[in-house]
Amino acid sequence: MKYSAAPSEVYPIHKKTNTPSKPPSIRGAIIRAFGGYYALGGVFLVCHDLCMLISPQILNLLITFIRSKDPMAWKGYVYVATMFVVACTATMFMQNHWNVGYITGLRLRTAVVGVIYRKALRLSTSARRETSVGEIVNLMSVDAQKLQDAPPFLHLIWSAPLIVGLCMYFLWQQLGPSAMAGLLFVLFMIPFNGVFAEKIRKLQVTQMICKDRRIKLMNELLNGIKVLKLYAWENPFQEKIMGIRQTEIEALKTTAYLNGSFAISWSMATYLMALVSFGTYVLSSSDNVLDANKAFVSLALFNVMNFPISMLPNALSYGVQAYVSICRINKFLRSEELDEDNVRHDPSTKEAIKIDNGMFSWSRDEKPVLKNISLKIPEGSLVAVVGQVGSGKSSLVSALLGEMQLVEGRVNVRGSLGYVPQQAWIQNATVKDNILFSKAFSQSAYQKVIDACALGSGPGHPSWGRRDRNWRKGKYTLCKYGKRLMHWFSRIVRLARL
Repeated sequence: MKYSAAPSEVYPIHKKTNTPSKPPSIRGAIIRAFGGYYALGGVFLVCHDLCMLISPQILNLLITFIRSKDPMAWKGYVYVATMFVVACTATMFMQNHWNVGYITGLRLRTAVVGVIYRKALRLSTSARRETSVGEIVNLMSVDAQKLQDAPPFLHLIWSAPLIVGLCMYFLWQQLGPSAMAGLLFVLFMIPFNGVFAEKIRKLQVTQMICKDRRIKLMNELLNGIKVLKLYAWENPFQEKIMGIRQTEIEALKTTAYLNGSFAISWSMATYLMALVSFGTYVLSSSDNVLDANKAFVSLALFNVMNFPISMLPNALSYGVQAYVSICRINKFLRSEELDEDNVRHDPSTKEAIKIDNGMFSWSRDEKPVLKNISLKIPEGSLVAVVGQVGSGKSSLVSALLGEMQLVEGRVNVRGSLGYVPQQAWIQNATVKDNILFSKAFSQSAYQKVIDACALGSGPGHPSWGRRDRNWRKGKYTLCKYGKRLMHWFSRIVRLARL
């Protein structure tokens, strides 16, 4: 067995030949998994928009019927009943759209958390050095939550321009070219809101970077809390964490201000659009009279545009945040994984563990650190690997576990492996649950573990009461004879002074 920390030779590194030219992305997997069901929400939204566009047309017919003084009163009742049915149908379609969006978001979050968790278990050693625990925690909590919040609003990104275009077509029939004045006003606001959206995206990236740093530092602090308390380093570490947190709070505050300005500007857009359109229509010509028919129908169309225009900033904001989260998750999922071919499990071999001329490295792009390893361990034997610090003992164990990249040779392990690291780890449960470890309770095996771990000498042990009484009795006896001895010693000292 030889060990080389920095070999000068360049060894051929096995690389997979079927690597795709285009890097994989989670977006395609999300579309294939949830796209069909999520498209149903888009169908419901289109039906809702059509129902909302029908209402102004029925209102136009109702106002025309009232002004014409038609003696057939049943037509008016039919128009009113139709408007009520259309409004109820639109509400039903909209609620189904939200239902599909929230269910898709919940399913997407569940799937993404599971994928990130499985990926974290399969990361190679080199990838673990580049990915912190805080980053993985943020991916499973914050980024997964961003992906859950986005689906209910993403359909509005394409639905809002469609409904605005149809409303502008009907407004052209009512107000003529004056309706374009309001549209130009809205188009004038788009570049400014685009700048806001880009700024929000950059702040989102900054915020997530600060959050990763803060959680990583907190994890290191909690792991080394003993050293921190012994050296009284609480204040320096607190200042460092609070500095990162302050940067994160400033990014959050700026994002909140931008989101508020974004929402206010788009909420006022429809009212300002109606004001500009009506003003242009009245002032453009003395023949343009804003009667009840044009006014109420146009206001109904402006109200139809109010929902998509007011919700469009939220949709863009959620879309930007989801895009940032997808990019972060893509980067993590593209990290190097452990190769399953590093260790084979052939049950036909005689030895329990066998390595033939093994050469191992920590990643595909690094030079080997273990070379010319040949090892045979028969079944039922007890083997100890002894060596100096840094000689490769832990690396050999990692190679048997498949956590090192196999450059050359062959590794075979028959059966399963159980690895107990040097770091202590317990479950968040009782001592009994940690001993059983989800296995069936056996009194004899359980008692053996208690005795082997010296856990039976505490207050729960049957002999504890007797030992406690004997100890207290001995302590009382010792104190009684100690007092007498001190009394005679003090009398001897007084006599000696005399």
